[in-house]
Amino acid sequence: MIKLSGLTFFTKHVLTLLTVFSCGLMAFIVKAQTIVPSTLTAEEFSELHQCDKKFAYDIYFLGKKVGYLHRTIQWHKNSTSPQAVITSYGEVSFLWIDSTYQQKSTMQYSPQYQHFLTASFSQKLTGIKARAMKTKMSANGLSSTVTLNGEVSHYQSINESEKQPLYDIDSLGAQIRLNLLQGKVHFNLSRQASSRVENYQFEVAGLEVIDHKKWGKLTTIKVIEVGEHKDIVLWFSPKHDHQLIKAQLDMMFSPVVWLSHFSRQCEQ
Repeated sequence: MIKLSGLTFFTKHVLTLLTVFSCGLMAFIVKAQTIVPSTLTAEEFSELHQCDKKFAYDIYFLGKKVGYLHRTIQWHKNSTSPQAVITSYGEVSFLWIDSTYQQKSTMQYSPQYQHFLTASFSQKLTGIKARAMKTKMSANGLSSTVTLNGEVSHYQSINESEKQPLYDIDSLGAQIRLNLLQGKVHFNLSRQASSRVENYQFEVAGLEVIDHKKWGKLTTIKVIEVGEHKDIVLWFSPKHDHQLIKAQLDMMFSPVVWLSHFSRQCEQ
């Protein structure tokens, strides 16, 4: 029998993966070695970013499937500043613990600032880490107003002097993708969490062959976090549109997340 403290540890780190691992879900529509200009034209932006996508991920713990995460990305292009609406839903069930994760976010690419911006997002978790959260970002992304379980707080970017914005988990993924397509191998990004701003230091670790239950041996691109969240490891598969195919925490008894379905629809 696992003690409650152990289950709390498990739930905490599964929810960490449910949020942090999904940063790669928008990653890589074209080959990783492609170099993207610092300023994207409308045509380049459409080609690289504006495909509608659907994802399904399975979550395993100690070799047993304990949950899933589904995500849909839909672009609305009938304006001068196209926006993406991303919806996610996940469930985890382990022993007597049941947790759910829901998020809806809106983001856009800023030609002025040459990076992605989050307009707003809402998130709801049930279970041990239950919370309801709504966030509105400033126009430049450097500050946010967060309503967490009815209590309002204000936050500023850690790297405000460098004009680095606060991301939600979905726009964080879009920016990681853009950085990697530009050939960057080290980069810092900040995320608006429920009650703090979290800073991530990502590093491309190289290529690694992994064995996938559905697709066999795959050569993947391995990305690690080397800062405060140094246990996070992400793998991306060039054979699967360079999407995130595996994520885990680099520790004993870590939950592991695997891609089980991916589809996309792009305008011709």
